[in-house]
Order: sequence, then structure tokens, then C-alpha cells
Amino acid sequence: MNSNQFEPSLFRCERLERYILVQFYQEMLTDEINVDQLGHELTAVVEQPDWQQIIISLKNVAHITSSVLGKLIHLHRHLQRKEGKMALCELSENVMEIMETSRLDTYFSIFSSVEDAQAAWNEAGP
Repeated sequence: MNSNQFEPSLFRCERLERYILVQFYQEMLTDEINVDQLGHELTAVVEQPDWQQIIISLKNVAHITSSVLGKLIHLHRHLQRKEGKMALCELSENVMEIMETSRLDTYFSIFSSVEDAQAAWNEAGP
């Protein structure tokens, strides 16, 4: 599968310089969506050539479940094995509270905006 053929149904992908921006369509990332499909689509993102630096915007997401968090953790680990990196940004107050309660705010790199994530990575180098 090449990047021209990859069209996820739960989010959209956009190239920003050397980063890939993932933006979810759904307001509620709950078990009502197909969590297995979400995991498959997220894994497919990092399997694309040169798509190992992922910024995930949760701007449109008001709620997220532990099943979805598990998929994000899996994606993060997958990227680390490939020497890639992942950032989350634009979290709603509710989603940030879930991250803090589950202590995932210390596990993930979380930024207030896409631009902040890009700037932090640009300062850190490739």
C-alpha cells in the first residue's frame, strides 16, 4: 500500500514538512467506533514510507475510552521500535483529564498545538 492509496475512514492524514498530522473526524472515540479498525488504520499510518513522525490532533475529540488509549499506546510503542516518534496535541479539557487520571500525560508527548509539537521536534533535531 502506498501513501496515495491509503485513505483511513476514522481520521485524515496530512503531510506537514517532515511530519504527518493525523486528525480524527469523530467527537467521541469510544467503543461505538470499530476499535479494531482504528488500530489497523493507525498501524497502517506508520507502515507508510517516511511516515515515522506522527502528530495526532485530538482537537475534534471530546471523549476517549481506554480501548482507544490502548491503540494509541500500541502506536507509540510501534513507532519507538522503528525509531519514530509521536505527539498528541490539541486535547480537550476532558481528554486531558483522562490522560492525567491514567498518568498517560507523562507517557505521551503532549502539546497544546500542532505548531508547538513541530517547534519542539525541530529544536530537538531529526
